[in-house]
Amino acid sequence: MLKPEDYILAWTKSPFSKEIQEEAKTALEAFRKGETGRLTDAYSLPLEFGTGGIRGKLGNGIGLLNEYTVGRAALGFVRHLIKKNKKAKLVIAYDSRRRSQEFAEITAGIAAKHGLLVKIFPKVTPTPLLSYAVRYFKADGGVVITASHNPPEYNGFKAYLSDGGQLVPPDDKQIISNIESILDWNEIPFLKKADPIYKKQVSFVGKECFESYLKDLKKAKLNSKAKPSDRKNLKIVYSPLHGTGGESMKAMLNKFGYNSVFLVPEQSKPNGEFPTVKYPNPEEKEALVLSESFAKKKKASIFIATDPDADRLGVGIRKSDGEYEYLNGNQIGSIMAAYLCEKVSNLKSKNRHFLVKTIVTTDLQESIAKKNKVYIKNVLTGFKYIAEEMKAIDKKKTDKFLFGGEESYGYLPVPFVRDKDSLSSALLFLEILAEKNDLLNYLNEIYLKYGLYRESLYSLTLEGSSGQAKIKASIESLRKKDLLGLSIGKRKVESVLDFGEQIAKGKGKSSAFQKMPKSNVIQLELSGNAKLTIRPSGTEPKVKIYSSFRSMVHPKTQTEIPSLWETLALEIKEAESEFLQLAGLK
Repeated sequence: MLKPEDYILAWTKSPFSKEIQEEAKTALEAFRKGETGRLTDAYSLPLEFGTGGIRGKLGNGIGLLNEYTVGRAALGFVRHLIKKNKKAKLVIAYDSRRRSQEFAEITAGIAAKHGLLVKIFPKVTPTPLLSYAVRYFKADGGVVITASHNPPEYNGFKAYLSDGGQLVPPDDKQIISNIESILDWNEIPFLKKADPIYKKQVSFVGKECFESYLKDLKKAKLNSKAKPSDRKNLKIVYSPLHGTGGESMKAMLNKFGYNSVFLVPEQSKPNGEFPTVKYPNPEEKEALVLSESFAKKKKASIFIATDPDADRLGVGIRKSDGEYEYLNGNQIGSIMAAYLCEKVSNLKSKNRHFLVKTIVTTDLQESIAKKNKVYIKNVLTGFKYIAEEMKAIDKKKTDKFLFGGEESYGYLPVPFVRDKDSLSSALLFLEILAEKNDLLNYLNEIYLKYGLYRESLYSLTLEGSSGQAKIKASIESLRKKDLLGLSIGKRKVESVLDFGEQIAKGKGKSSAFQKMPKSNVIQLELSGNAKLTIRPSGTEPKVKIYSSFRSMVHPKTQTEIPSLWETLALEIKEAESEFLQLAGLK
């Protein structure tokens, strides 16, 4: 790796434009004076691969996303694919963001120049369909240009391997090494679409790919006991939040008998400026205001929304008073997990069924799996680790993948996609609604049967080099503290799991790290089935605190749930505050 000054220096000469060179010289001058800020960071701090590839704000410099940083990532990835297979194939998709199509075509050109056969989607496409397409075309890799739910000034580059899953060890390190070894920006070959090589090597993905996805969806048998009339009469409001899901979601739901699907008019078309929302994220209640308003107008039973690349799914359920209940990612996932686990439990199948979740996803799902004799696997945060576990499950004929999910609104109820998939998840969720009719009642039944759990996520944004240093220091300080036996809120620390050092203290077992790569995460297990977890985000300049608490009083009737739910909220707030203080973040 180069020194920060060398990174800046490289941008003061060819192949960069005079404008960029002048900006880089200004950054260099400031850096040499010991000044820090956005400009020096942009040219001296390279974008790093995280849980979802590289993601950053658009702009000039090695620390921002532009044609050169995308080109460098693409070149490093292409070289990795060629090393494995000289006749490699690559599939590329992109979302509705600023410059997404341009970056997709740059990636296609670099791959074409190196002799790869490239299939590129002709228009904005949901990320799960890219994952599916990699497998459908028996390709060696895939790329999607997206920054998921980030604000409009962001974009990103996500890479996939032949199984349709994102990069995992050891491939990720090899690809990162490839990228970092590209020190001369003149190495990156930019091909125009009119170039004969581009024309020869690059072709569009046809409609047959999506049609095949729908056929596989039918074979997956997500259908419930609902009658055709239940599906036909169910009123559904859907918002793609200006992203990629509009056409695919409606077509898929219509195909499965849901004919009353209404798209939120103001958000139905792809638009990378996301003009009606601050953040195009179904996790944010503010992003769903128009969905709720339109749902009230249509008297819809449910509204659903997906993020710009349509891999995450948020929902609101109509209550008896005509208002809507927003469910969080843990609740949505737990409804699907319970339904599927109960379904296979009743079948008394000889197969071993697996539920895979991340270590920060609710332990309610662990309780659900165990009571239904479904095997549970906990993995690190990032859907790529769920995909990796699916690959291991595939190796045994008697083992079947049942469901995968993470608290951040990402779920997968089918085995033929290897990333979170809002399309198949929406279908399953609507099937459960069509059968059960009252999903809020079903959720309460889940709590009564398996335990009342409540979760919370606290995110702290710390940008730039100083922010990165603070995040690192806070986790290191926790690593050095003796936390066992400490009271946090009303509970005591019973075990400490350090996923970075892979050390378990107290009641914690080292088997928790089995087959896991090291990750800078610390998790405290508290008395009464509660957890506090701290980890730096892999895609944003944030540190995240996850809380998951089971009620110390088990409700016996549905009427007891609301007050216990509020008690959990107060308890989590107190514990979260104390944990932030322990980490030196308050």
